[in-house]
Amino acid sequence: MSLAYLRSDADHLAGRGAARVLLRESLACGKDIALATGLGRGSSRLALPYWMARRFVGAAGTPLDSDRLIHLTLSTAGGHDARVCIRRNQSDLLILRQVFMERSYDLNTIYRLDDRINRLETIVDLGGNTGLAAAYLTARYRPETLLSVEPIPANQAMLRRNRALSGMDWIVEDAAVAGTARPLDFAVSGFWDTCTAVEEVIELRRSRPYRLENVLARPSITVPARTVADLLEHHHLGHVDLLKVDVEGSEAEIFAAPQPWMRQVERIVLEVHDKYIDGERVRDTMRAAGFRRVEPRAPHPEGFNPVELYVR
Repeated sequence: MSLAYLRSDADHLAGRGAARVLLRESLACGKDIALATGLGRGSSRLALPYWMARRFVGAAGTPLDSDRLIHLTLSTAGGHDARVCIRRNQSDLLILRQVFMERSYDLNTIYRLDDRINRLETIVDLGGNTGLAAAYLTARYRPETLLSVEPIPANQAMLRRNRALSGMDWIVEDAAVAGTARPLDFAVSGFWDTCTAVEEVIELRRSRPYRLENVLARPSITVPARTVADLLEHHHLGHVDLLKVDVEGSEAEIFAAPQPWMRQVERIVLEVHDKYIDGERVRDTMRAAGFRRVEPRAPHPEGFNPVELYVR
């Protein structure tokens, strides 16, 4: 059994051996399976643990790379259930684990907030992927308006499936987000959540042959990009309760300097890809724009990009 896809970048850089990685990931898989039994609803109480095990087996051997669909019903921290649809691949299963099992976008669960947040009226999701984050945010916070922006056509199709399952008419923009409006060339792979148009990210990932982006490579595509200011103006969003940003390094351009649109946003939950871009410049912009960082309740896992919350 190859362990290439169980090892993170941090594991490779630290030279961690196969036995140590296998033990760590096996224990994590066991915890995932136990947790999954309580999160699934109906038949998903059996299906979710099974697919968490399959995710582990795929990462340890031959990665899952299928467009066949899985339908699940899952609970959220707010007591509302979410119906979702994913593909049988490593990417969708990983995002499902992060969003619904780790609850990475449940603000009070993850961050040391003073006041409990039970409702967010307007949510903007930059880097919508297949809509799993939007599905969780919809079930958890019951927004009146949710805008999801996603550049990759294969993900857009899944995003619209999950919109139909959510019970809410999300606004979906088929576009990338950048500092300026222009066409962008995206590196695409069957590890769908890591598609990127940032050259530094592309080059570094390609220099690491063990990464799934290289194993599951697809032809590159050109996608139109819009600015955040244009998106907010076009959809008449004068105030945003939560801006979620996971754009695979493009945050370096979007947050290169304070912008007027940032005054319209109350909270930003942002994945900072420090491995590839100058994350401190992004953080400097957040401070200069009047945001403060809210500390997480637990340290970020080693080897993963930090997801940080900023509030006014």
